[in-house]
Amino acid sequence: MNSVSGFHKRINAGELGSNARTDLIVWYIFEIGGNQALLPFLVATFLFSRKLVRHPTMINVCCTCILSGIISSLLLYSQQHSGPEPNKTLCTVQATLIAPVPPMTSTAVLALVYYTWSTFRPFKRAPFWVTPKQSRVVTVALLAAPYVAHLCFAVVALHAALENPTRVTRGRRFFYCSVQFRPYTISLCVYTAVVCLIATILEVHLIVMLSRHRKALRNAGLRSGIDTQLLIRVGIFVAYVVSHEVAQSRVEVINVFGIRTVVPDMFAASVGMAFFLVFSTQPDVLRVWSRLIPCHRRSKQRSLSNATSSSFGTTSPIRASASLSINFDPFERQDSEEDEKTRIDAAHAYYTSRVLNEGAEVEIIKRPEDAFIASREPRRAWGIVGDYSARWKNYRSTI
Repeated sequence: MNSVSGFHKRINAGELGSNARTDLIVWYIFEIGGNQALLPFLVATFLFSRKLVRHPTMINVCCTCILSGIISSLLLYSQQHSGPEPNKTLCTVQATLIAPVPPMTSTAVLALVYYTWSTFRPFKRAPFWVTPKQSRVVTVALLAAPYVAHLCFAVVALHAALENPTRVTRGRRFFYCSVQFRPYTISLCVYTAVVCLIATILEVHLIVMLSRHRKALRNAGLRSGIDTQLLIRVGIFVAYVVSHEVAQSRVEVINVFGIRTVVPDMFAASVGMAFFLVFSTQPDVLRVWSRLIPCHRRSKQRSLSNATSSSFGTTSPIRASASLSINFDPFERQDSEEDEKTRIDAAHAYYTSRVLNEGAEVEIIKRPEDAFIASREPRRAWGIVGDYSARWKNYRSTI
């Protein structure tokens, strides 16, 4: 098998040699296993679990990768993924839909980065969209932008394919059909590169701002309003996508000289798998999945029962408090009503044991506004004593 600059030369299965079948299998493992199996499972977890809250822009990135996987597998589903050239109509449809996938995916990633960046507003009392209606408009725009970009580039690709059907072939890409039209390909690369550059700038700016004001926020007793763990994971994924686009751009430049490689297609196919590995390893996601295991559910129910019974038994308050702190997390909501009632009872027992010697009463509330009751002083359940505005002024004076 020939190679140029360390990359595999690929025009058809014959030139790929003995690795052609292996490369094709690995490519479909990424497209089907990552984009069509693992990501839908992750999306279902985000949507149907009451304990996980994810912004729609993150779910939208998953949806773009799922759509990419389906489009990439059209030849496999029609049994035309190997052998002679596939049906011309099917090849045109796939080429038209698969070419705008990089702009669509990169735009979805930019929307996710923009949302993450917009949550960090230390100098403003509120983001520029103040009303809920304006917030919904911004969210809808962020969700629709990837598909608008895909549609625009797909229309151009369809026009180029219908204008000259010989431009559509599987020979150039081997794994799927593509449109051989250099101005169109260059425009795809330029758009994707610009979008990735903007996403990178926002991510770097957010990291710099967060690190610069971290000490001031801590001294003022304020929070940045952003999940640092989410920021790190988004940064890792953005770096992966940008690396793919750099490889893709390099290959398109090499293609001008008639050299075609297998690397960018493998890189692009693995984006969905990379997203799954980065965001499915979040602790709250792993906890939700662990509860799907029957033995784990039975074990946790027994621990909740033991924690509740120990708090009302003859054990000392200190011992009951220690037992509950190990076996029970009072901040996790349960899926079933029975488990939720057990959680509330155990939480009540836990906090009662904590304040037993202080003579204070404990009441579990469901909503933050329930902490303010008519004819009573506000309950500072969050532990802040004093004027909060003074803390804000202190923060302003430290920056």
